[in-house]
Amino acid sequence: MKAPRASLLVLAAVLALSSPAIGTTAPRAKPAVVAAATVQSNWSAAWGAAPLAAVAVARPNEVRGFSDMTARQVMRLNLGGEAVRLRLTNELGEKTLKIGAMSVALAGPDGKLLGAPIPVTFGGKTEAQIPPGAPLLSDPITLPVKAMDRLSVATFYVEPTAPSAHRVRLFLSPQGNHTAKTEIPGEVASRGPGLVSSVEVRGAAPHPVLVAIGDSITEGAGSTPNADLGWPEQLAARIAARGGDWSVFNVGVSGGRLLREGSGPSALSRFDRDVLSVPGVAAVAVLEGINDIGRAAQAGYASEAVTADEVIAGYRQLIARAHARGVKLYIGVIPPFEGAMYYHAAGETTRQAVNAWIRSSGEADGVIDFETALKDPARPGQILDGLHQGDHLHPSDAGYKLMAEAADRAVFGK
Repeated sequence: MKAPRASLLVLAAVLALSSPAIGTTAPRAKPAVVAAATVQSNWSAAWGAAPLAAVAVARPNEVRGFSDMTARQVMRLNLGGEAVRLRLTNELGEKTLKIGAMSVALAGPDGKLLGAPIPVTFGGKTEAQIPPGAPLLSDPITLPVKAMDRLSVATFYVEPTAPSAHRVRLFLSPQGNHTAKTEIPGEVASRGPGLVSSVEVRGAAPHPVLVAIGDSITEGAGSTPNADLGWPEQLAARIAARGGDWSVFNVGVSGGRLLREGSGPSALSRFDRDVLSVPGVAAVAVLEGINDIGRAAQAGYASEAVTADEVIAGYRQLIARAHARGVKLYIGVIPPFEGAMYYHAAGETTRQAVNAWIRSSGEADGVIDFETALKDPARPGQILDGLHQGDHLHPSDAGYKLMAEAADRAVFGK
């Protein structure tokens, strides 16, 4: 569901009044929320994950699909409200996806339910079918939630199904429909495709949403499992701790690229679906391009080398498309990658040229200086030891924390 254009334009104007010039560090007031009277819907996105194509072979400790079994997806909400609504994905699927039953309940950090499950309905029915290439919204579910609460969604798959969905935290049951149970004997923790691509919450007033789009660094790859320590999640926790009214919606995809397909569709091709269609979207943070730059150093991919001008042209497309919807766009300065498995000197030259444009062009609404947050002052082409996971590319939990702080300063002046 898309937020109304008029409301986004009003919100963008309000945000613009509170935003300093790019490249400055002057404190700014917290961006204001648009008046409820200008918004036709009070639904705002509280959690999300980008749809991905179904995999032919699952990774170790992951499942590919389900058959006559119940899978529970557990996620942390970054916004509270009086009711929730689920968006299910079959947008990248090629055949109809059938749902036998579904339920929701609050859960603890360990994933265990904190109350009796509530049945989920679709047009008043407990069963549903999602056509290929489409999403499906559930009926509203009266369930008061707070920011940082965890939600469990149990889905009963009647027939063999391999959803085209993001690989997320799951709990798998023995065979059968267990969606009505508070405790399921024999349930095991796993990872696999999560049918829920978005959780929306309804409040007394709409809330603005910051959507983070990027690659594995935005997805939070390598952070402590099931601890919500990627930089968007740590940013959301910072906002909630100070009583802020913004949500953070993470659509990072490991292996993703700006210009070409990687582990999923390029940022250019998925931007409208994964970013601009998010209910309440008011701003977007982009950190994408290092996989485009590094790709040429991998065996067999020399033909996919990119120039700085090509990456910049991609950013300009995202800026134009965001601004056409009244959405502000912040670009992240690409962190160092010397020592990474696909580092090459020509790529470093491209990264520096791209970063120089990001810092100086003034075309985006702001700059998030992830490079300064992570670089080694003595070796600026590398991430500081202790802030990466040993691969000189992906931040550690501490590195993600510094990224969250950098984003907080750039977007909210905190």
